[in-house]
Amino acid sequence: MLKFNDDRRFSFLYDRVPACEVLKRPEVMRERNETRYVYRLADGLIFTHILREFPEFSAYEWVNCFEYTEEGSSGVISELYDCDISIPFGHAEPDSYTAYIPDQSGTTKIYAPRGGENVRDAFYCDPDALNGSGFRYENQLFAGQSRRYATSGGRSSNRECAPFFNISQSGHGVVAAVGWTGQWNCEVARDIENLRIRSKIEDTEFRMYKGERFRTSSFVIMEYDGDFSDGQNKWRRLVKSHFSLIGREGRPDSAPFCAGIWGGMNTSSALERIDAIRREQLPFEYIWMDAGWYGGDEVGASPDEYEGDWYRHTGDWRTNAAHPDGLLDVARAIHDAGMKFLLWFEPERVLSDVPIAKEHPEYLIKSPYDGDMNNLLDLGRDDAWRYCFDTIASHIERLGLDCYRQDFNFEPLGFWRSKDAPDRKGITEIKHINGLYRLWDALLERFPHLIIDNCASGGRRIDIETLRRSIPLWRNDAECPANYYTELNQSQNMSYNNWMPYSGSGSGRVWGDSYIMRGAYSASMTTNYTFSERDSFGKNREQLDWIRRYGDEYLRVRPYMSCDFYPLSEIVAGLDAWLASEFNRPEEGDGILLVFIREKSPYKRAVYRLRGLDETADYIIRDADDGSEIIKSGAELMKSGFEVETDRTRCAKLYFYHKA
Repeated sequence: MLKFNDDRRFSFLYDRVPACEVLKRPEVMRERNETRYVYRLADGLIFTHILREFPEFSAYEWVNCFEYTEEGSSGVISELYDCDISIPFGHAEPDSYTAYIPDQSGTTKIYAPRGGENVRDAFYCDPDALNGSGFRYENQLFAGQSRRYATSGGRSSNRECAPFFNISQSGHGVVAAVGWTGQWNCEVARDIENLRIRSKIEDTEFRMYKGERFRTSSFVIMEYDGDFSDGQNKWRRLVKSHFSLIGREGRPDSAPFCAGIWGGMNTSSALERIDAIRREQLPFEYIWMDAGWYGGDEVGASPDEYEGDWYRHTGDWRTNAAHPDGLLDVARAIHDAGMKFLLWFEPERVLSDVPIAKEHPEYLIKSPYDGDMNNLLDLGRDDAWRYCFDTIASHIERLGLDCYRQDFNFEPLGFWRSKDAPDRKGITEIKHINGLYRLWDALLERFPHLIIDNCASGGRRIDIETLRRSIPLWRNDAECPANYYTELNQSQNMSYNNWMPYSGSGSGRVWGDSYIMRGAYSASMTTNYTFSERDSFGKNREQLDWIRRYGDEYLRVRPYMSCDFYPLSEIVAGLDAWLASEFNRPEEGDGILLVFIREKSPYKRAVYRLRGLDETADYIIRDADDGSEIIKSGAELMKSGFEVETDRTRCAKLYFYHKA
C-alpha cells in the first residue's frame, strides 16, 4: 500500500493554532475498509476524519467533517487543507539552471488535465509543455519546486484545470483527485526524496454556529507502477469498481445510448419520432428530452433551440403549452416502446421573472452583477433544498423518469462570496455543495433505478464526487452544433477516456458518414437525428437503415469503451494526422482498435503496437467494414505492431480482435 510520511492527511489552523496541537486522542472506529477518527474539542467543535482503503488498488480516499454543538460560535478555522500529505517518491535533484533545458528522465512529471472549455484539448494534459519563458517545462518538478492548480468560477472542471492529477517519475507514480464540486486549488511540491500534495477549498476562513454540520472536500490517491497508460487504466478500474453507479444493483449495466429530442417541440412531433423509432426497431435505449419543455401554459412551442424564448423561463418547472398533457403521453409512448426517459433540468439557476423567484425570494442568492437576471437557488438552505428535491422528485415519479439530467449554465463563485460574512468566508459555498450532494444522494435513494446525468455547460463539473453519483453524458458543449467539428470529438475521446470509464458524446445531426459516427463512439452516446422539429424524421428509408446499422455497431463497441484504454497516437489538431486508440478487455481476451485517417493525410499506412495482450496467445483481428480477418500472435502485435493500410482519407477504421 501507499506509504505516508505522517499519519495525518490534513491540516488547518484553529484560532491560529495548528490542528496537530489542538486535536488530541481521537475516538477510532473501524469497519471493514473504513476508519473514522473523531476529535472532540472542549469548546464544542467535533472534527471527523473518514478514511477508506482500497488495498487491491493501493488507494485511499478521505473526507473531513465539521460539527459545532455549543452555544455561540466556534473558533476560526483557517488554512484548511483537506489533503496535506508527504509521500516517499524516489530521489530528485534540484534544477541546475544551466543554458541547457534539463534532461527529462529524472524529473517528476505532472499530468494535469485542462478543464472543460469548448475546445479541442479539453481534459488534455501535456507534461512536456514549455513554460512561458520557453526555458523549462511547465508541468515538471525538480527538488525545491512546486506547481499550483485551480479551477475558476466555482465549477470544479471549469476552464483552466480539472481536479485530477497523474504524478510520475521513472516508472512509478500516483493518480490523485480532489473531491469538491466548487472552487478548489491544489499545490504539488517536490523535495529531494518526497512529494507533497496539498489541496483545499479556496479562500475559506470561518466560524461555525451551534447545530452546523458539514463536510469539506475529499481526496483520492492511488499508487501505480508503469507508464502513464498503466496508471490511468488502474485509475479507470478503481473508479469503475468503487465509485461509479453503473452496474450497481438496480442500475443499468451500461451508460445510455440516446436519441435526442428538443423539449420545446410539440408533443405530436415528439410522438411521431418515438413511434418511428419503435416501428423501425432502431436500437436506441433512451429518449433524451432536452431543454425547452417548461415555463407554464403561457409559453409556446419552439421547434428547436434557436427559436422561441424558452431560455427566459429557467427555474419554472411547469410544462409549457407544447405539451398539453404535461409530458405524460410522451413518457407513456417512450416506455411502451421499450425505451427509457431522460429529461433536462437546471434547478440551481432561477431567472428573476419566474414564479418561484417572486413567491420565495428568500430561497435565492441574487446576482452580484448589474443587469444579471440569474439567481442561484441556495441549496444550503433547508427550505430551498426541500423545494428543489420535491420538485424534481415529483417529476421523476409522475413521468417515470429513468435518467435525471442536471445542467448548470453559470458560474456561482461570485454569488457565494457575495453572501459570506467577513468571519464566514467559504461557508455559503460549502453549504451549497453539501446541499448538492445531499440532493443527488436523496434522489438516488428515493429512486433506486435512477441515473443522474451531470452536464454544467458540458463537462464543467466533473470531479470524483460527481463521478460517484452521476455520469457526464454530454461532456463538452463544443458538440452542440448540428454539424460540429468531428475531429474535435476524436481528440476529446482520447483525453476524457484517460480520466473516467464512463462519459458521453454526441454524433450531431449529420447522418450517412461513418467518420463522424465512429468519432462519437464513447461509453455513452447521443444522436440528434430526431432533435429538431425543422428536420423530418421517420420517412427516409436510407437514413433509417443507416442509423440501424451504425447503432447496432455502436452497441457492439460500447462494452469495450469502459475497459482498459490505450491511446496509440498523440492527440494532434492537424488534418494531416492519424489518430488511433485501443480498448482492451484482458479478462475476456478481446478488444477493439479505432483509427481515424484525416482528410489531408499524406500517409497510406501506419503501424500500431497494441497493448495489454497475452504474448502466448494468437488473436483474430477482423475489419468491421469488409469482414476480412487475419491472425497474429499477441507477442507480434505488441512488439512489431498491427499495420493499417488504406488509400482513403477522411475515414475511420474499426477492428475487433479476440483470442483465437
